[in-house]
Amino acid sequence: MLEELRLFNFGSITGELLFSPGFNVIIGETGTGKSLLLSSINFLKGDRSSISGEGTFVEALFRVGDEEVSVRREIKSSRSRFFLNGMRVPQKRVEEVVSPLILFQSQRLSAEFLKPSYQLSLIDEVSGNREILARYRELYQRYVSSLRELEALRDELSAREREIDVLKFQISEIEEANIGEGEEEELLELKKLVSRAQELEELRRKSLYLLYEGESSALSLISEVLREFEKVSLFPEIREKLEELYYSLEGLVSEIDSKIEPPQTEMSLSEIEERLYQIERIKRKYGPTLSDVSSFLSRAKERLEFLERGDEKLEEKEREVEGLKKELLEVAREISRRRREGAEKLKELLEEEFKDLGLLEARFEVEFISLEEPSPSGLERVRFLFSGNPKLPLSPLSQSISGGELSRFLLSVLKILSPENIVMVFDEVDSGISGKILRKVAEKLREISRRVQVIAVSHWPQVVAAADRVFKLEKGAQGEVKVRLLQGEDLLRELSIMISGQVSAGGLKAAKDLLMSWEERWHTERENTKL
Repeated sequence: MLEELRLFNFGSITGELLFSPGFNVIIGETGTGKSLLLSSINFLKGDRSSISGEGTFVEALFRVGDEEVSVRREIKSSRSRFFLNGMRVPQKRVEEVVSPLILFQSQRLSAEFLKPSYQLSLIDEVSGNREILARYRELYQRYVSSLRELEALRDELSAREREIDVLKFQISEIEEANIGEGEEEELLELKKLVSRAQELEELRRKSLYLLYEGESSALSLISEVLREFEKVSLFPEIREKLEELYYSLEGLVSEIDSKIEPPQTEMSLSEIEERLYQIERIKRKYGPTLSDVSSFLSRAKERLEFLERGDEKLEEKEREVEGLKKELLEVAREISRRRREGAEKLKELLEEEFKDLGLLEARFEVEFISLEEPSPSGLERVRFLFSGNPKLPLSPLSQSISGGELSRFLLSVLKILSPENIVMVFDEVDSGISGKILRKVAEKLREISRRVQVIAVSHWPQVVAAADRVFKLEKGAQGEVKVRLLQGEDLLRELSIMISGQVSAGGLKAAKDLLMSWEERWHTERENTKL
């Protein structure tokens, strides 16, 4: 419930309202801003408003179960700031908290009420379909998702023969190339060696001639020097170094002979270059690296296997879709059955409410329009049909109901289906209604307020007298508007003015009688509650 509402400089309104948990009514002369005051609640949760100025704030205290929730919006430096339980928060967070707590009877709700989708939600509420609808929607999402997958699979497989041919060619081309691990690097090195074979042979020949094979080779000259030193048997350290040099040079000759020898290969240079070209072509088509080629080959094989097993996959998916649809239809048919029972129940309840509200000859039906395929909401759409005149046929609500009838229709629905733990706000729900019907409207509002908190704007004494608490907006000399709680004599005087246009003996007596009639009704309500 909304316990407190404080406004400062909201338009021209400054004041504090401490609401009753039951039925609250706001009154005031035309132009004092009654509807504006109600709009402050929407302003609080983030609605844009051109009437806010620097320093404006709206603050509310809600009670949700055993917890208090305070919400505040203020204008500072031409910007809005939002607070939740004293902590500054984003506007979206305030809206998330406040929106579920309040239901406005307004032109917007009336427009929603005329939509078939909203009418269907009312039927579901009467039918107690909340849980089964949650199950249906979960099934529907699975069914739609599976159906999309089936269609995608069909599209995919419709062109599979050509894709299979392409994949087979690609796989064959890569596998026939039979590129070994490290082959490309080996071929590149081999190409270098083979292309320089003549140069290497000349290097080897000259090196061996000068170091070993020639008459004046380095080894023969060192050997001759060694023999001269051996003759004199002197300088053993020099002889030792000469021997080391001789054997070292001899090892070097052996290394040159083995390593500089031209490579022995069965491949010619042209054959090596042709193989490297083949590898490069495969890389360009499926690479750019040989690692990428290997990954492409794996994916192609997986894709080929999938396509070749396509019929089997298609049958599996078709069985899955068929099974989901069967389960979905079973739940949908149960929802449809319950909706038709709920529609009959709603018809009975509404027509009873219509009589109380002076729509004595009004008729109401729910038209069910079957759908060929399951929709997100089931197997049917609905339309509310109404006629307030026995001479006119039933027709869709949006075409057949007047503004005054719609207000009473909506009031009847809200009385039957008022949700729990919510504040219901009515902006001049009694507009265009007079006489005995006003008393009935007041009774409905009061009945609703026994289950949920009600805040209403009214111009009629019949409604004001039924309230648990009455607030009046009063405009000052400078145009400022204050809020005053009416009690006791103040309330009597205000009711007298509303009844007779002035404070008079007759008006005061009528006001007392009106209040007394409600006191007696409240006493009866309390006694019945005790029983």
